[in-house]
Amino acid sequence: MKLILLLVLSTLFIVGCTIVENNEDPNNTTNESAGEDHSAKQDSEREALEEIVNEVSVDVVHIDDELVVNVAQLMNTVEGTYEFDEVNRTLVMEVSGREFYLVYEVPVLEVDGEYLPTDEVAFIIQEEEEEVIPYVTVGFLTQGLETEGTLIEEENTMTFLWEEEVVQAWSPRGEEHFDLYAMSVEDMIDYLSFLERPIESAEVSTVESHLPGAPRPYRNGTHEGIDWYTYGTDVEITTETPIYAMGPGVVVRVDHNFAEYESAEVRNLDLQLSASMGLTPEYILDRLRGKQVWVQYENGVMNRFAHLHEIPDNLEIGQEVDASTIIGYVGNTGTSYSVDNQPDLGLHLHQDLLIYGQLFWKPYSPTEVQQILRTIWD
Repeated sequence: MKLILLLVLSTLFIVGCTIVENNEDPNNTTNESAGEDHSAKQDSEREALEEIVNEVSVDVVHIDDELVVNVAQLMNTVEGTYEFDEVNRTLVMEVSGREFYLVYEVPVLEVDGEYLPTDEVAFIIQEEEEEVIPYVTVGFLTQGLETEGTLIEEENTMTFLWEEEVVQAWSPRGEEHFDLYAMSVEDMIDYLSFLERPIESAEVSTVESHLPGAPRPYRNGTHEGIDWYTYGTDVEITTETPIYAMGPGVVVRVDHNFAEYESAEVRNLDLQLSASMGLTPEYILDRLRGKQVWVQYENGVMNRFAHLHEIPDNLEIGQEVDASTIIGYVGNTGTSYSVDNQPDLGLHLHQDLLIYGQLFWKPYSPTEVQQILRTIWD
């Protein structure tokens, strides 16, 4: 009997050792598969956790039929800063070394001096308890910050991905070290030499009031661009005179839905306000330009074509253009003639030429500005 019991115990011991050895065998495929499944599950959970950690949210509200976010809250969320100029109604935001610039009710976003082909971003203000609060449309998240957003309607919030990888993936923008004031007259001529005339056969006017920097006493401001009238350009200017895109670029603004001033009285209120301030606020200046098309070129060069009579129906934001593309026709929108319903008077093209958001002519004397323009186009 003792011998039988001893044999049973010995058998159990051997079987137990075999089981342990099998469990510890590194070549055991069943154990390896289970380990891999566990590791994959941990990785999935970690990724899910990281996604949750990297998602942030901001409150959203509806203002003037637009879905917007409070600028102060947004900048706090992304660790950015902002400057709101109540007089000019302009907004500058700085996020992770990038500068964003907006003008009130102008759906054009400037990023590091270059303009983006989008009309999804706008700057809106709201008076709350005697304080003026700036907001931006939610399109700023996708178009400006280049991140993905999700609207949670029941919570009135917008969640979006915000992490270092988002900033690293931003599209490259303008020249960081461009110095307008370091450019000589010859440098500027060379820089702008790719541009052709906006109006066929037109000559640059030598009339002082048609050129950049001329005073504009009626609004206490300065003429920022170049005027192309019949008088001074040696060509007949009518509402059928085509305006060309001047060079290879991208359309970044098209005022298909332009609305003229309601009356001369309303326009005069803007002029009186400007005169009393001693300057023309940016948002008023934009209204005074009337119907516009803006074209962005390479190396930060940008043209604002203003006072247009008509714009081709097929011209779109984001469309690539060249020197042969008609972007509009000469008019007088935004001027007193247009408001007084005199469409055939005061016809001219107003053209603002900027480089990385700066008016090209600022460093030069009137004589030098004429030299630059006439060398390029005459």
